[in-house]
Amino acid sequence: MASRSHVDVNERRLRPIYDCLDNGNNKKAVQEADKVLKKQKDLQCAKILKALALLRLGRHDDSSNLLDEVHAQHPVDEATLQAMCICYRETYKLEAIVDMYENAHKLKPDNEEILSALFMAYVRMGNYKKQQQTAMSLHRLQPQKNPYYFWAIMSIVMQSHTDKRLGAIMFLPLADRMTKKYVEEGKINAEAEVQLYLIILELMEKYEETLNLLKGPLGEKLTSELLYQETREAELYTKLERWPEANAAYKKLIKEYPDHWINWQNYISSCIKLESTDWTPLENDDSYSEVHYTSEMALTFIQEILTWQADNRLLRGPYLARLELIKVLRQTGSSKPLSVSPLPLMIEYYELFGDKFCCVEDLTIYTDLLSEEEGQQLIDTLSETLDMCKTSDITFASNVKQMQRHVTICKLKRNLGIFHRQPIEHRLVLTKEFLSRHLHGLDFGKDLLATDVQFSDSYLLLAVHLLVDIWEETEDTKYLWQGIVQLEKGMKKSISNFQIKVLLMRLYCIMGVYGPCHTLYESLEVKHIMNDTLGHTIFNHIGRLGHFMAACATYGSMLKFFAVNHKETAEYLIASYKYGSFNKINEFVKFRNRLQNSIQYISAQVESMLLDMGMETSKHQKTELMVSYMALAPDKVIFVCSRQHIMYISRKDPYEDLCDNRDLSLMRAWACPVKCNIKEAEEYSFKEEKAWIQVRDLSLRILGACVILGQQSVGNINNRNGVDHEKVRPMNEVLEDLIKQFKDHLTNIQDFSKPYKYPTQGPYPTKLSSYLSDNHSQIFTQMVDTVVYVYKLQEEGFDSKDDEQEEKLKSCVPNILEGLLSKHRCSLVQSENDNKCVNPKVLENLVFLAETLSHVVILTGVCHRILKPLKSSFNKKSKKKKDASPVTMPSIFENYNQHLTALETVAKDLHQAVLDIDPVFLSIDLSNLSLTEPLTVDEEDAAIEKDMWKKVEKSYQVSAWEVTEFLHNKMQYLNDLKL
Repeated sequence: MASRSHVDVNERRLRPIYDCLDNGNNKKAVQEADKVLKKQKDLQCAKILKALALLRLGRHDDSSNLLDEVHAQHPVDEATLQAMCICYRETYKLEAIVDMYENAHKLKPDNEEILSALFMAYVRMGNYKKQQQTAMSLHRLQPQKNPYYFWAIMSIVMQSHTDKRLGAIMFLPLADRMTKKYVEEGKINAEAEVQLYLIILELMEKYEETLNLLKGPLGEKLTSELLYQETREAELYTKLERWPEANAAYKKLIKEYPDHWINWQNYISSCIKLESTDWTPLENDDSYSEVHYTSEMALTFIQEILTWQADNRLLRGPYLARLELIKVLRQTGSSKPLSVSPLPLMIEYYELFGDKFCCVEDLTIYTDLLSEEEGQQLIDTLSETLDMCKTSDITFASNVKQMQRHVTICKLKRNLGIFHRQPIEHRLVLTKEFLSRHLHGLDFGKDLLATDVQFSDSYLLLAVHLLVDIWEETEDTKYLWQGIVQLEKGMKKSISNFQIKVLLMRLYCIMGVYGPCHTLYESLEVKHIMNDTLGHTIFNHIGRLGHFMAACATYGSMLKFFAVNHKETAEYLIASYKYGSFNKINEFVKFRNRLQNSIQYISAQVESMLLDMGMETSKHQKTELMVSYMALAPDKVIFVCSRQHIMYISRKDPYEDLCDNRDLSLMRAWACPVKCNIKEAEEYSFKEEKAWIQVRDLSLRILGACVILGQQSVGNINNRNGVDHEKVRPMNEVLEDLIKQFKDHLTNIQDFSKPYKYPTQGPYPTKLSSYLSDNHSQIFTQMVDTVVYVYKLQEEGFDSKDDEQEEKLKSCVPNILEGLLSKHRCSLVQSENDNKCVNPKVLENLVFLAETLSHVVILTGVCHRILKPLKSSFNKKSKKKKDASPVTMPSIFENYNQHLTALETVAKDLHQAVLDIDPVFLSIDLSNLSLTEPLTVDEEDAAIEKDMWKKVEKSYQVSAWEVTEFLHNKMQYLNDLKL
């Protein structure tokens, strides 16, 4: 009783602290904890709750000290352990959670709660072997509880995923035996346990056994999902290539749900398989009476479904199934003709669904089945069904459905390449017609909510895509400006249309204008996983257009998402074990790995660190502090989980598992597949992104290695930047290895030096083409070679000098930089054929040059770091010599000074070149320069155009200001590097 009373007193004393923490009043929580600790100075839970409040107040050091103090005492109290677990989770110290519960388990080996929490700690770490051992300890402790036993089995299954070879010969057979033992003993009680057995059998490819399990008494436990058994049976028949049974199974499922598209695809596939092998049922064998083994039988079945559903709700699946059957037959090269052709089926589909938004998306999948003549015939036939298409004058739709039918025809025309074959003059007339129809269609949406999309927005998008097509052919930027004006106008009427916003962002970025894009991107309300899938819409543009402050914020928020996701996924895994959702565990692990290997994630990490290294450094000492703060370990691949937490992963090929999670189908343009091969563009873009990521990652690590090497050369650093390792490689060896990797990589990616022409609705190119073709790579490699040479002089003495390297040091890099500046330096506004236009490339080229210069400056700083003590030492030795003979100063010092002087000149010239594109600095009003021609004579258009030019002007001004500040820092940096 006395012990229970003591616990109750503690709970009463701690309750106010818990309440303050729950309410977010962390300051008050610290005060309440101090009150309790005055009465009970050794109360561990009070100390930990105080540590949690301090952590949330941002006082990380104070919090960490309290945590360490209690952790060293090896607490076993459940409340204390839970509070410590929360602290460690918030600071992402997962190893500390494991250590904490391991210590508690040693003191209380029979405590089920502690052992269960230890298992979950191993789940967070992904330590499957320890999970298995802990789960078996729990099972021995509580043998009557099935979940613990199956936790152990699932842990074994997860080990099989990490090592496929051992999985096949050891882990999966062990999991199979353990599960079979419970099956034979009749101890399988829950559906989750049956699900786990199914997972094991499928991983072992024992499909027959899996099928028998589904059909047996254990299969009756699978009741949580509708038609689960029937669907799994059909899938297993497919894996076993038992096509007659698969066909009958999918046919049965289609009768239950005629609109289930995957079932239709699998049913058609099984029919084609049977037909291709000339399979027929045996005579008098009624077991296969339900099997359809020819394409004509499949067509008849589809017609039966259509007849059966005639009196019910109209479904798209059966109508599309006929087109899918024709498509699959053609893809497989089948010579057996069908009694139907795609043209009448498409016409019928349009008649039924032409007023639905989905109609055009469905039909464009199958337009490649039509010849050019059939495509024209399709459009002619569909146009005859609409009165508004029968006259040469513009006839507006009388209702929304009629308008949507017309929109569907227009989109199909574009997809079939009919618009593309028309002359530019006709397309401009058509653009104006679409804008008129869009304006008229707004009347139908007067009562729509602000969150609704206007019915006629498709006309606007079609009009702008036509203008983009004309720009691609003529390279006249006035068409892009016209498109931007119309999109800005359309967005005022349809503020929730993401298609307008995405296209508007793309056009602004093509024209070198990032300013308005940030607001547009935020208005998309991108949340959670969309940071990864949609982040590419602005990610490639922020840094290249000189908006460095916005880039820092964007990279930070993106990295925060990935860090939070990594924490949350661990909690999802824990919940899956707790509730027996074993089939979800591997899915969550794959999801986490896919995000961890995302090109968006890796790019954000590397670009963020490179940007910090450029922006936050105006002296070499600051660069050294920045490298120290980043905890760069140059021989490791960096995975940044947050600004406070950095993790290194060493892999043989760190770029092998990169994933492309970008949603590149976001922008709908309904372009002709022959003219615009999106699939090919996506594949090429992924290769280019991986190549560019490797360039940037190696550049960052080389810069870090050079800075650390410079510190080590003067004895200011004697470990590898604070990263503890048993065996540390000399930094000069690491650098030499990185340089070799970098040069080998440059050799392998020379094919990317020629720019690839991406479609406007496709991915955006990286800077890789410019990096290779404009010799940015040569500048970087030459400067790194100079650092290695200077380090060699320090190690081996001035007698080892290399005349060729000395000559290159003097003028090679500044000369290439000066040549690039001369090539790209020009006015923002240029005149072509008596017409003025904005040159969107000038800003991008100068920003890229400024970044390359910043890397050269850092490497020059490393040379200065090594050479300055060498010069001081040489001067001291010269003064000590008693003979009067003059001592010749080594040429390296003079050559370095010449390099520095030339570099300062380039920096000043580049600074001025950037100032020369600032509209405010030049007192230019872009709206008064007649840089575009209005599409319509409308006061609203004129006002929107004027507002657009203000945004453009502001964006260029911000870019110029931020880049000049960036360059000003580099000029200050160079001032401190004189010998």
